[in-house]
Amino acid sequence: MITEITVDDLPALEAGSQLTCSSAGSTHFDGALANIAELLRERGPVRMVGLDELDGDALCVAIGAIGGFGPMLELPPSGDEAVAAVRALEARLGRRVDAIVSLNASGPNAFAPVAAASALGLPLVDCDGMGRVLPLVSQTTYALAGLPIGPLAAVSLAGDVMVLDTSTARSELLLRSAMQAAGGFMLCATYPSTVDELAKCAIRGSTSRVVEAGRLLLGAPDRATLLAGLASVAGARVLGGGRVVELGHATRTVGARQYPAAPTSVVVAEPGPAGRMIRLEGQSEIFLAVVDGVVSAAVPDVLCLLDQREPHIVGLERVAVGNDVDVLVMPADPMWHSGAGLALAGPRAFGFPVEHPREEGAR
Repeated sequence: MITEITVDDLPALEAGSQLTCSSAGSTHFDGALANIAELLRERGPVRMVGLDELDGDALCVAIGAIGGFGPMLELPPSGDEAVAAVRALEARLGRRVDAIVSLNASGPNAFAPVAAASALGLPLVDCDGMGRVLPLVSQTTYALAGLPIGPLAAVSLAGDVMVLDTSTARSELLLRSAMQAAGGFMLCATYPSTVDELAKCAIRGSTSRVVEAGRLLLGAPDRATLLAGLASVAGARVLGGGRVVELGHATRTVGARQYPAAPTSVVVAEPGPAGRMIRLEGQSEIFLAVVDGVVSAAVPDVLCLLDQREPHIVGLERVAVGNDVDVLVMPADPMWHSGAGLALAGPRAFGFPVEHPREEGAR
């Protein structure tokens, strides 16, 4: 386990945070990273702790953003958003927050808790509530365990502060409505919980795994070493690999359109006469892998594309016909493979009328 996050860890945190995004895309936010780096230089490393190192009644809040990160290019964050959100939540709760946890230690949301912990002078707990990227703030192992999402606080880039007392079921609708009105981005402090409550449902070691994976992506001398390292750190396996031969962008999807993304598909052809066809289906992220017509991997497990020539994750917004890629699969935390977990974040939750292959194979 990593015990602190320093300025020198930020490149690895950025690289590794893409691994669990299911190729949702590599958002470049150099300005925000520069601000976080300056914060760490000024205040020193962020102390990272395990849940077992804190008192059972210590109060933690999960920090994460909702919306797109494009708005930050037009209106850069002031750096005070996390402080404002946590202070507003403390005022509502009537007690101080003792530690910061991650909503999900993936993509840009891997950085928001680090910045919050640094700005507030609090430890960061090495855990999160997704173990990957999922599109809804209610799709968490925290919610699976029955922890309420609120009261919660959200802060816009313009400095608007909102505190909500609402149910987990209604939180997404209310938050997204406010986020759109506020310009497309809000930083949130959610799931106020004690350490004892989190111990039953948090995915432990999430941030450490992201940093370790990032170090491999940045420093592995060759593809074989990288794949072996990712297998050890994240349980990654290669489902198949080859050349991208087809891209599709659907305009319709099965089921309710509650997710903020358009469906898309990628077809990868393995080389040779016996090469298989791997069709990847998703929305912002890859949710399903169909190999020669058979569902072979699916959400909540993580699927992503790894460039075969350069060690980086290929985002869906950048993938092109002719790319040579490996299709990686990483197992989700066992909590996600419960009946309730699959109902919340399995393939059917995203409109794919199929069983998860692990459950199908168990019959």
